[in-house]
Amino acid sequence: MNDTDPLARQMSELQGSMLAMECFVNALAEALNGQQRLVVQAFYASESAAFRAALMTSTAPEATVEAFERDVQRALNLLEEPVDPGNVSPGS
Repeated sequence: MNDTDPLARQMSELQGSMLAMECFVNALAEALNGQQRLVVQAFYASESAAFRAALMTSTAPEATVEAFERDVQRALNLLEEPVDPGNVSPGS
């Protein structure tokens, strides 16, 4: 066993935990109606802006900042109003 094995295991556990939380949050977001989505979008914009400001003045690694920005965008995309397949015109 080398010295990095415990760290690698911890990283793998954290990744698994984050994936499980992402699934949970995705399910919650999908269950929201239009008005609820707007409220969550507003709160999320406020929270992510505050965390972004803190990250920019921190010593966080660039990979942390990049992952934060990527996942914020993914969450915002998830919170957009779902498209009703019955209301999509051909070619749109």
